[in-house]
Amino acid sequence: MTSAALDVGLCLLLVSASAVTLVTVPEATQPTGETEADAVATLLTTTTATVNYSLSPGARRADEAVVAFPTAEGPEFDRTARGTPATLLAEAAVGGVAVGGDRLTHTRDGLRAAVSQRVAAEVERGSRTGKAGRTETAVQVVTRWQPHRGSQFRGCVTVGSSPPPDAAVHATRVTVPSGLPSARSDAVDAAEGAEEDERFTAVATVVAERVVAGLFPADDLQLALRGDYPVSRFAEYRYRRMGRLFGVDVVGRDGEIHPEAANERLTDAVARAVEYDLRQAYDTPEAAAADVRVDEVTVVVRTWSA
Repeated sequence: MTSAALDVGLCLLLVSASAVTLVTVPEATQPTGETEADAVATLLTTTTATVNYSLSPGARRADEAVVAFPTAEGPEFDRTARGTPATLLAEAAVGGVAVGGDRLTHTRDGLRAAVSQRVAAEVERGSRTGKAGRTETAVQVVTRWQPHRGSQFRGCVTVGSSPPPDAAVHATRVTVPSGLPSARSDAVDAAEGAEEDERFTAVATVVAERVVAGLFPADDLQLALRGDYPVSRFAEYRYRRMGRLFGVDVVGRDGEIHPEAANERLTDAVARAVEYDLRQAYDTPEAAAADVRVDEVTVVVRTWSA
């Protein structure tokens, strides 16, 4: 079994470079650096990058009360990721997902650092080699994954400082696949097909199913749990940590974690949390369903005169 297959089981997702959408979003009445923002977005979505990183932070920062890692260094922790800078940023954002502000794991901290450093270098290099005046343009790249507005599930990677309050800012938004299953169409159908007082519940169930299926792919995690160290420990830690966050016992009566059964229990708990969030964030279940974006990561490039 390859390490890549096991990494998928750990939600170390390789996000597809396809289906990238660029949208220009003016943020000021007199924007500056418009061509620079577009150029940076193009750089992020059309070039290819390779980064080396380690899974060691996931072992070093793990809660030993959940799962103990006897070692946290060595070649078995080393990984390589390839893709466009935008897809690597998306991978880092999803891999660093937090629930209610609490990080699920720190397994992707190394990727986050490596990708952030690479993107910063690429943007700086582009400024030096690009059009005249680009060296005076400041750049920030913010990558976010959130399945819907107000969700407890959030992943974010920020490269660069925020612009000053009085800066004239121009932004370009890039939409990249998250690697999780799509949910919007089914959520819309669920909202339309359910009884009126059950529509929020129906939408929440669809969102929860997709989030759990994407973060905990059962078949791959079954292989990971049977894999070698440290992959097996990372898989176990991920499940147990999620169970603690949602008050769910993910361990079967035989003392083992069975992904399909664990996912069913997690989905029920996540659906309740999602429903609460949806009711707080949206006036109607139809509006909530239309705004579901489980399968999308947004990368926003902002530029302004430094």
